[in-house]
Amino acid sequence: MTAVSVGFPRVGWVAVAAAACVAALGGCAGPADDVQLRQPVPTFSAPPNPGLAGQVKPRATLMPTDCAEVVPAQAMSALLGQPMDSMQVHTVLGVAAPAVGRLERVACQYQRAGVKGGPASLELNLAAYATSAASDAQLVTNSVAEKSDALSSEDVSIGSAHAMLFRERGKSVLLVSSGRSTITMTLQDGVIAPEQTRPVMVDLVQRVLPSLGPGPPGSSR
Repeated sequence: MTAVSVGFPRVGWVAVAAAACVAALGGCAGPADDVQLRQPVPTFSAPPNPGLAGQVKPRATLMPTDCAEVVPAQAMSALLGQPMDSMQVHTVLGVAAPAVGRLERVACQYQRAGVKGGPASLELNLAAYATSAASDAQLVTNSVAEKSDALSSEDVSIGSAHAMLFRERGKSVLLVSSGRSTITMTLQDGVIAPEQTRPVMVDLVQRVLPSLGPGPPGSSR
């Protein structure tokens, strides 16, 4: 479990944040060039992209067990255009759900330092499934549930992963299925400029996917 806590004022997605990304992460990708709008309903004709699982360090679990391995708090500060070290991260390990083929679940909650109570500024819910079909099925199930509260939605392509972005009251939710993994990202309004919500969330998914991958054969938490 990792926690970093420092106070901060909010700033927008600016050149300073971009420079911070370069320093902390070796450069910020331009996700807008890789994003293509698709039909407003999930369509899974293309094979799912397993991300960059080959880059994951060997471990005994399918999902990381510490969110510092997913996106460190310092890096999240830079990616959200916040002062460095102004975000804190909390890791919550979930449980399996055999009925839907879910093997593991991890929640990463990123909160502004000094803020107590209320939802996390940004939350990542990561899950690993027994098969890619189970992962895709869960995306469809979650998409139907999110649509009931959505003000708008769009189907987005991130590589060959399947993703849908929902804009709801007070927040945006991005659902992603890639290989045997799913990502549910929730970003509260007011953390970044509204026009940057989509590109920043897509960029974050591209950074998270490489940390998700299969563990050694026959092993899972």
